[in-house]
Amino acid sequence: MVDSTHATDMPAPSRAPYEVSDIDPRRIIYVGAGLLVTILAVMTLTYVIYGYVTGRYIGRQPSASSLAHTRAPTPEPHLSVNAPEELRQLRATENATLNSYAWVDKENGTVRIPIERAIEILAKKGLPTRSEQGEATTRAGTTKVTKRTR
Repeated sequence: MVDSTHATDMPAPSRAPYEVSDIDPRRIIYVGAGLLVTILAVMTLTYVIYGYVTGRYIGRQPSASSLAHTRAPTPEPHLSVNAPEELRQLRATENATLNSYAWVDKENGTVRIPIERAIEILAKKGLPTRSEQGEATTRAGTTKVTKRTR
């Protein structure tokens, strides 16, 4: 009892260049066109709403003062016009400071000495160290440095 009618149940072959059981191409075109129209409508609506809201915002702003048009000075740091020359000037100023004697605070007796001289003095005397009592002494132990009180 085998049914051998499967050959006669088959539909006749179609002449369509695509699978007939697929989605209808007209439906794809209609959905795409509908999506495009929807996107354009939303874009237009957004543009109109933005223009309306911007107009209301600008209308609520107070009028600008006549002083608002004065140019404020540019804050620091300024743009370098000639960076190499400015660097040379900076280095010359720093070298002059490092290699000259000057008063830092004349009332308290604080002076600035050239860096080479300061290195020589430190090499000769040594750096001060603290003992347990809080007194500062040099490595040789002969010089005591105490705090000044006013």
